[in-house]
Amino acid sequence: MALRLLHFETCPFCEKVRMSLARMGLAYEGETIEPDDRRRVEEISGQRLVPVLCDGDRIVPDSTRILRYLIARYGDTNMLPGDPAEQALAWIVEDYADEVLGPLLRAILEDRTPSGAPLQPAEHREMERHLETQFRNLEQLFSQRRFVFGGTPGLADISLHAFLSRLVRLGKREISSGFPHLKAWYGRMEEL
Repeated sequence: MALRLLHFETCPFCEKVRMSLARMGLAYEGETIEPDDRRRVEEISGQRLVPVLCDGDRIVPDSTRILRYLIARYGDTNMLPGDPAEQALAWIVEDYADEVLGPLLRAILEDRTPSGAPLQPAEHREMERHLETQFRNLEQLFSQRRFVFGGTPGLADISLHAFLSRLVRLGKREISSGFPHLKAWYGRMEEL
């Protein structure tokens, strides 16, 4: 039976899984879920969050769990560096994208705190400063390499791109020319 992915069209967690499936060369059937109607997700997985991967009788929710499952089941083709320490760092970057970059970008895009309250002007400025710091860190990383782990993109790049692309695609901003290496990396990722 083919892989099936239940996903939202504009969800960065879903985008991360879709990009990873493509990078791994795994065919799948996509089933787009409407955010206001999650009955199908609940019916299949017993919970409301996407993405959800179906592989035969195996149901796997959560983007990180899905990626760990896919790599364990189908191999890490094009996803992880060969060195075990760098593999661990790739998973750390994946977690950073989910737990630091993602919530920061969501707060800026929605102009809301994680609890849903509107951001006050001082809070918004602080979020922007925090994003600027993240961009500086990424700029420094990409000043020395084309992708997170050298010459080819993998899990870490896909994870970062899935979240940064929301910022760009939703029209909130471009990656500034003040970060030329980050901007060049983003362009390379867009070409995948």
